[in-house]
Amino acid sequence: MNLVWLLSICVLYIGAFPEGASTSRPDVVNVGAIFTFNTINGKVARVAMKAAEDDINSNPNILAGTNFSILMHDSNFSGFLGIIGALKYMGTDTVAIIGPQNAVLAHVLSHLANELHVPLLSFTALDPTLSPLQYPYFVQTAPNDKFQMTAIADMISYFQWGEVVAVYSDDEQSRNGVTALGDKLAERRCRIAYKAALPPDPTATRSDVKDQLVKIQMMEARVIVLHTFSRTGLLVFEEARNLGMMERGYVWIATTWLSTILDSVSPLSSKTANTIQGVLTLRPHTPDSRRKSAFMSRWDKLSNGSIGFNPYGLYAYDTVWMLAHAVDLLLDQQGTISFSNDSYLSRVGGGTLNLSSLSIFDGGKQLLNNILQTNMTGLTGPIQFSPDRSPFRPSYDILNVIEDGYKQIGYWSNYSGLSVVTPETLYTRPPNRSSSSQNLYSVVWPGGTTEKPRGWVIPNNGRQLRIGVPNRVSYQDFVSGSRVNGTDTVQGYCIDVFLAAIKLLPYAVPYRFILFGDGHKNPSYSELVNMITTDVFDAVIGDIAIVTNRTKIVDFTQPYIESGLVVVAPVRKSNSSPWAFLQPFTPNMWAVTAAFFLIIGTVVWILEHRINDEFRGPPRKQLVTILWFSFSTLFFSHRENTVSTLGRVVIIIWLFVVLIINSSYTASLTSILTVQQLSSPITGIDTLVTSNERIGFQVGSFAENYLTEQLNIPKSRLLALGSPEEYAIALKNRTVVAVVDEQPYIELFLSDHCQFKIRGQEFTKSGWGFAFPRDSPLAIDLSTAILTLSENGELQRIHNKWLSRKACGSQATSNESDELQLKSFWGLFLIFGAACFIALLIYFCSMIRQFSRHVPEESHPSTGASSRSTHLRTFISFVDEKEEVYKSKSKRKREHVLSNSHVKEDETRNSSKRSQMGGSQQRHDITKQNKAMALKYQPHLVNPIVFRSSGSATLKPNSLRCNLSVSSTTIHVSSTVSETTSPSPSTPPFTPARSPSSQISGDPAASKLSRDPLFNCAGIAAIEVMKMLGIRSVGLSLSLQKGLPLGSGLGSSAASAAAAAVAVNEIFGGKLGEEELVLAGLKSEEKVSGYHADNVGPAIMGGFVLIRNYEPLDLKKLNFPEKKDLYFVLVSPEFEAPTKKMRAALPLEIAMAHHVWNSSQAVALAAAVLEGDVAELGKALSSDKIVEPTRAPLIPGMEAVKKAAIEAGAFGCTISGAGPTAVAVIDCKERGESIGERMVEAFWREGKLKAVAAVNRLDRVGARLVDSKPR
Repeated sequence: MNLVWLLSICVLYIGAFPEGASTSRPDVVNVGAIFTFNTINGKVARVAMKAAEDDINSNPNILAGTNFSILMHDSNFSGFLGIIGALKYMGTDTVAIIGPQNAVLAHVLSHLANELHVPLLSFTALDPTLSPLQYPYFVQTAPNDKFQMTAIADMISYFQWGEVVAVYSDDEQSRNGVTALGDKLAERRCRIAYKAALPPDPTATRSDVKDQLVKIQMMEARVIVLHTFSRTGLLVFEEARNLGMMERGYVWIATTWLSTILDSVSPLSSKTANTIQGVLTLRPHTPDSRRKSAFMSRWDKLSNGSIGFNPYGLYAYDTVWMLAHAVDLLLDQQGTISFSNDSYLSRVGGGTLNLSSLSIFDGGKQLLNNILQTNMTGLTGPIQFSPDRSPFRPSYDILNVIEDGYKQIGYWSNYSGLSVVTPETLYTRPPNRSSSSQNLYSVVWPGGTTEKPRGWVIPNNGRQLRIGVPNRVSYQDFVSGSRVNGTDTVQGYCIDVFLAAIKLLPYAVPYRFILFGDGHKNPSYSELVNMITTDVFDAVIGDIAIVTNRTKIVDFTQPYIESGLVVVAPVRKSNSSPWAFLQPFTPNMWAVTAAFFLIIGTVVWILEHRINDEFRGPPRKQLVTILWFSFSTLFFSHRENTVSTLGRVVIIIWLFVVLIINSSYTASLTSILTVQQLSSPITGIDTLVTSNERIGFQVGSFAENYLTEQLNIPKSRLLALGSPEEYAIALKNRTVVAVVDEQPYIELFLSDHCQFKIRGQEFTKSGWGFAFPRDSPLAIDLSTAILTLSENGELQRIHNKWLSRKACGSQATSNESDELQLKSFWGLFLIFGAACFIALLIYFCSMIRQFSRHVPEESHPSTGASSRSTHLRTFISFVDEKEEVYKSKSKRKREHVLSNSHVKEDETRNSSKRSQMGGSQQRHDITKQNKAMALKYQPHLVNPIVFRSSGSATLKPNSLRCNLSVSSTTIHVSSTVSETTSPSPSTPPFTPARSPSSQISGDPAASKLSRDPLFNCAGIAAIEVMKMLGIRSVGLSLSLQKGLPLGSGLGSSAASAAAAAVAVNEIFGGKLGEEELVLAGLKSEEKVSGYHADNVGPAIMGGFVLIRNYEPLDLKKLNFPEKKDLYFVLVSPEFEAPTKKMRAALPLEIAMAHHVWNSSQAVALAAAVLEGDVAELGKALSSDKIVEPTRAPLIPGMEAVKKAAIEAGAFGCTISGAGPTAVAVIDCKERGESIGERMVEAFWREGKLKAVAAVNRLDRVGARLVDSKPR
């Protein structure tokens, strides 16, 4: 309708409205109201507006005595009568009109209102298209249908339905409301599947309704939204019940019209009540208040029981009060209400038309502004308008119709969506529209069930689905079919997947399979899928590839198997060569690489040999260093340090070059050894496209269209193949250079044809799925079922049943082609074996040469098998002996030989005298000489021989091995020389295992120690010293008196070893130096607690000992100033901490920061020792961040002991060695005793360990002779 039509109506309206204008504050303000008072909302509105009029006129605080008059006009469902009423009001000085009731009339009257500046206020004409931009004088005082449709869309999304059917009256309000619903559903990825339009209310007939419901009944969707008015709505429900559409499986959602019936018509007739069971509906939400309760309590009196109350009565009451406040403000602003003539209407209205009676309200614009700026609290809650003129915070109650009325299942608000909490409570919280916050109470659905309906059914009223299945002639493991007595029977992998998925659906799906194809060749899959769109099939299952063209016309399920096009071509195994490792580089490359290895060694030697000791020495050594350094860089294992800047720059560049060479060689060799070579130049789809060779594809596959349309390959190059056998024949005969097909087919083909392989990568990515019509909900449910099959393993079991075969069953296993054979590497093993053989040959020749020089010095003439056995044992012992020991012994022997040469010269000068003596005298001299030779094996001392060895402590930080000897903590070793036979070559060498230690005493725990010298630290050290001295024919018996507790961290094992080593050395003349004795002690320590000289070094050398290196052994004694005293408080708890166990607790990796810290403290410790600074020494040893934090928790109470020592005045405190002894540093013995008492108390208090304290002075000497008896 437009303004021209409106003016035409005015021609029929002939009246003479008095013309005039108010010139003073009026006694009465006229407001019009246009409603159909025979409807529920019309009746409620009449009562509510009348009550509001009376309340306003009786309230002296508003309008200041001006009477507020509402003139009501009944449009009686007629748009024409509504327009007449509006014209009458606009010609009688009416300042505003409340209404109209429906949107049809609102669209017409809004044009009048715009022209005459008369505001229209409606709480029932809620069409969302009544835009304030087009109709500025039209104001909706209740939430319009856009919010109601948003609430319904949220409900549909909440219940996870995808499609709905909309039933509505074909008028502006209902039609536009359904349009808004479609928009809101689309935002939630849902949609309206069908719109059923009914004649405008109340003209719809039972026949009209039935026709539409029958159509809906034949559709999939079972969620129906009914947007109409009360008369048409109830008629729809009656017919729906008659058609069985109010039973289980259906969902009905009615808009607010139904809630007005539930509220205002009470009680409902049994027929109506039974008709609407299970329906959901909305009701405008109004917050509870005392004013609202008071008004509702007056309702029966106000209505005389003619109509029940509903929320639109509250909106009617508030609309009247809103208008009254706006008029009151207008009178305060202008003082009068005036109207003026429209000159245009006066000119047009000549003749019989009296349009001049329609005057313009001069204060209309101001009144409209006052209305829009309203900010008050009414019966419906806070009243104000947003910038788009929508009411403040719209919300709805959600009702569920049940047998005895209805129940409220929740709320909807524009603030937070669906909730079971009142909107007023949500307004106090931050808005939350997340899916987890959306909640409703349980619903009783049509049919009386509480189980949520699926929302859709199989269409066509339960008719069996016609499922098309391709009638394949090849690859029948996927799909195969047969026709028996007119019935199609199908089986295969794809069929089993479909049947398993169907079983998981929560509802029954009737279906029948229909084969597609003549059975002589594979059918066209594109034609098969197209038959869904022509309604030949309701679905298609099988090995259907999901490709772009097909997805445009049908919907697919989730893929149940991966697929994609691949290229397959013949392959042959490359012949392996034992010299394959040489193939990555050409001969020139090998030569240049070797040359540059030599060049880099020479260049670095030139740059380093003047300033770097590692590149100096005899020419032979330097040449070996150059060669070793050069080729060790190949593996980044060079050990020589580069000092010069130029050398480092050269090395960095060279290592980068070596990295590239290594990487390239590795990659090339890997490819040569593992990659099979094709007999054709085809390496993938790219080379296949650029070649001119023919290409095979499977009959019926989409591969043909893809190759021609996407890759632009001429059809003349393509050859259709119908079976795997045809593939194999065409490839063998070179009819085609390659075959392009989908991955599942090719995998099945290759399981029987190992001479072919996939070439290149899969160049399309897709899968196989089942096809359904567009927007079919069955496709979604089957997709969920397929995912379930994948997750529970059923999909894999079906795959294994049909498609898992032993690859190349008649040939060797396919894994053989992936395994590397010995023939590829025996050349490398040959080179390595030859190198090992030559190295061993040179080594044994060298050993034999050295032994031949060594044997004459010690051998004695003998014969027989005993001599050969002794000689062999001597050779084995010689080979097993360390070279340093051998060189040391050789040096002493050379000195002895030189001494004997001087004796022989003296004998030569006296030879003439001896020659004169008789034969008997000569024999006597020979015997004397033999005795003198035997004397060199005789001990210098005999029993009793007592040696004392002090205990030791290891001071941390451990990044520097700095150890010390502590006096008065001793172990005594007594040695008795056993009587032996004369030293002759026939006498077997001394075997210490046959001479056990005779006595071990001292510490109570000493009984644990073995008396077998091979397993006792003292015995092991003694044996090693005797080996160094070459003593084989003298026996010893050792007696140990332990003065140190075992496992105390004071080096008790090292003290025993040191005492024994020094004792044996002194017995045989003290020929070994301190470092050699330490080496002997190391042999003992290696077997007892690990190869370390932390304890045995200071036990032998005394004082502080710095261990710089083990290979070779490098010890340095740090001299503490003689004039300064240094005492150690040693507190040993009754707790054993084996050294091996405590060493195993140390971290394998340390942080760089801790390493730097400990290194700095180690340097500080060494400096404090040399300077005699006891305070700095204590500070440094207490600062360990690596060892002590790891070991301290293993010793009960250790942290408290350390704290007690520091508080008592110690300069520092730490764990001695591996523990558990705690050692504190002090410079005064008396203070040390007091500190020891505090430490003992701390051990007992915190660790419940008894402990013994001792204050010992630094031992500057080490192991030494206490008593002896010369021989």
